[in-house]
Amino acid sequence: MKRIIIISVFLLIGIMSKAQVNAWINDNNPPTNIRSAANGKVVMSLPDTCSYMIGLTSPKNGWWRVEWIEAAEEATEIELKGSSSGTYWIHNSVVACSTRNYGNARYCLRDKPSKKGKATYWFTDEQLVHPVSFNGYWVEVVLDGHKGWIENEMLCDNPLTTCP
Repeated sequence: MKRIIIISVFLLIGIMSKAQVNAWINDNNPPTNIRSAANGKVVMSLPDTCSYMIGLTSPKNGWWRVEWIEAAEEATEIELKGSSSGTYWIHNSVVACSTRNYGNARYCLRDKPSKKGKATYWFTDEQLVHPVSFNGYWVEVVLDGHKGWIENEMLCDNPLTTCP
């Protein structure tokens, strides 16, 4: 029994370490730069020719590590290239997602990543948010100048459609 518990813990740690936030590129000043490190050298620039979806991990001082990028209309993965370190980064100010709130239910941002966290900001309609960090199933976002935590399942990563 002890062995099963230990294996389960290691599997859970592995799953959580692979956790990511999915979003889209929301850059008002394209082309969007992809860098080799947080605030490092520009190794790629994405032209403003389509909408891009993006997988993000390892937030660090306002930067996200890029795991993948997809041209949304064509559902085609963009090859990440040019970084000698094999890592790619994007600033959190140019990525976004929306909240899943289609029935005008009342939702909130919380002061910590837990349902027990104090509600700090309430909203009732679908909102554009900028993810800045995550902790398990919770994502820290900026919404209308307010920073707080929301469950990842409440976010939509598709810029072309609404999520179910």
